[in-house]
Amino acid sequence: MSISTMMQSKFTRSLVASTVIGTLMALAAPVKAGVLDDIFIRPGVDEADFGACARDLTRGKVSAEVAADACAKAIRPKDLGICVDRITRNEVAAADALSVCRQVRRPVEASTCVVDIRRRAPQTALVNVLSGCRQSLLPARFSNCVVDLSRDLKLTTEQSIANCISASDISQDLQPSVLPGSPATSPVTLPAPTTPSTGQPSAPLPGGSTPVPPATTPGTVTPQRF
Repeated sequence: MSISTMMQSKFTRSLVASTVIGTLMALAAPVKAGVLDDIFIRPGVDEADFGACARDLTRGKVSAEVAADACAKAIRPKDLGICVDRITRNEVAAADALSVCRQVRRPVEASTCVVDIRRRAPQTALVNVLSGCRQSLLPARFSNCVVDLSRDLKLTTEQSIANCISASDISQDLQPSVLPGSPATSPVTLPAPTTPSTGQPSAPLPGGSTPVPPATTPGTVTPQRF
């Protein structure tokens, strides 16, 4: 084997080992919310754009002091700025918009939720819209639920908001039930095992006492022991 081939082989092995070790260390470290989204869902997006966050917040009439604190503490400062900018463009106060955007895991979706409900159901009280979009884990899906139920079922938007928010609690309220048409059955208790008679007189026990054979019922099946 030539020297160049040996060096290339060693380099390949070290590269593979480094990759494996780095992957294991990354998996072992605690993963913050949104990291996997940044890697697999939003490639090429500069989430750490604090400048864009500051510009969007000040455009939405957020004071420089409050904007600096909010952008510095945000996991996705650029998304925070987009969220505030979109909501304030729909005649929402900057303080209310920032309060919603800072308390959700998906700020861009939260802004879509607020704008969508405000546009398609403008009669809805603003406080209910902001509260619903802030509480939902999937704001875009939540806004679709609210608007579609209000339109197709002729419900008030407040009723739709209550139904769509409580929908995430259904799995916790499930109770075991019996299938329709099946009779209610009680647990079956097997009779105690009995010793079959062999036709031989039993040996007397010490002290002169004689064992009493257990009472059996005709037709009783004796469970087998294997």
